[in-house]
Amino acid sequence: MRYRTIVEKNESSLLQIIRAAESFNAGGFLESLRMRNLSTYEIDQLTDEIKEYQSKINREARALVKFSETFLISYATENNRCYETAEQLFNRIRSTISGARKVLRKTCPRRMHRQPEGKEQPLFYLRSILTVGSHTGDLFGMESFEYSVQELFRVMMNFFTSIIGTLGLCHRMIVSEREIRQDADRCLDIYNDTCAKLMEEVNQMSHWLGAVKQLPESKLLKRKEQARSEKAFARDNYHQYTPAELKQMLVLEVVRRGQNDGLTDEEALLWPNDHQQALRVRSVIPLFDQMDAEGLKGKMDSSLIIEFLKWCRVESKLEKRLYQYFCKAYKEHGGQLQMLGWTSVSQVRKDRREQQISDEKLAASFERRLAEIA
Repeated sequence: MRYRTIVEKNESSLLQIIRAAESFNAGGFLESLRMRNLSTYEIDQLTDEIKEYQSKINREARALVKFSETFLISYATENNRCYETAEQLFNRIRSTISGARKVLRKTCPRRMHRQPEGKEQPLFYLRSILTVGSHTGDLFGMESFEYSVQELFRVMMNFFTSIIGTLGLCHRMIVSEREIRQDADRCLDIYNDTCAKLMEEVNQMSHWLGAVKQLPESKLLKRKEQARSEKAFARDNYHQYTPAELKQMLVLEVVRRGQNDGLTDEEALLWPNDHQQALRVRSVIPLFDQMDAEGLKGKMDSSLIIEFLKWCRVESKLEKRLYQYFCKAYKEHGGQLQMLGWTSVSQVRKDRREQQISDEKLAASFERRLAEIA
């Protein structure tokens, strides 16, 4: 009768494999060698195979440890369902499970009694001599055996210890995530922390500005608007969406808040936290021709542009987009001067930095220009 080798990908199987690995002992190890009557060659071959499985387990264990350090405190990840269901978890540790299956199956009895009709075939890791039953060890200890046997025992001991550690971490993560899902306050804290970090990225991502008119609707934002409370929303959607989807929701929230204050989508993204400054910038642009703005050969004065950009108070990575916004608005309001290219503006900005002129001084200089025409 053959053993059943298909492992159901669930939490129960995870725990059974851990318990099987914890049952490994010298008595069962020696009994399995006797019952299987392995030759020295077969012992050496099994030792090499287990070493190969061990290296694969080590790689998976390192990846799991690194992932576990941030997974629970991240509201959205690229592997949301990794620990939510044991099935996804088993897929992540395929080499670990495969190695355990091969080693344990090779230490099952060669023959087994046929089960009564209708009774399920036993799983291999519940029948292995290594992990099931009590067996007395050798009277003289493992040291009385040849080197190949001692080496196989040492390798197996390390192997099962690694399985216990790896699968134990997996199970702790499953339990921890389950506990977090039941704690609305903790979910909300994780949500707020994650959103704060992502907003720093959103504020620096000028590509949102380039495609602001094409932003799709966000399913996550709809769920937030329809939720009973912010806590309920945070609990129900923990590890349900990717960082990209959460960023998209944050962008749409920024745009909608700006629209409520009369800003365009582009203005809302340039000044997500200072709508009054956005409105002030909008009102100042038509006044440029009154500020002695003409530079060389009928072009806009480069110094004035640099002062204006610093006075606007936007993220430095968005300054190029801010300048494009300014050029377009200036022309729409009938501005007569020729605009400089961004390369020229960047060079002037670099020169100012080399002269150690601070952003505060530049902004203050533009403020004085405004006061002169008021």
